[in-house]
Amino acid sequence: MNLTFSIGYANFTVLLMLLTGVFILWIDVKGYNRTGMKREQRTARFLGWFNIIAGLGTFIVNLFYQSMQL
Repeated sequence: MNLTFSIGYANFTVLLMLLTGVFILWIDVKGYNRTGMKREQRTARFLGWFNIIAGLGTFIVNLFYQSMQL
């Protein structure tokens, strides 16, 4: 099985989703916690984890798709 690295939109999307998820969890959730904004903190935590899970899911689907094309 020869998995090659290709530059495409899927790789950019995965990177963007992972980075935005981490930054939302790192910056926004902490800021909302300091100011006592519980509803916004819950929403930011949900969106951060959603971005991370969606990025990992996109990575796995793209990996399977690339391996099927060989």
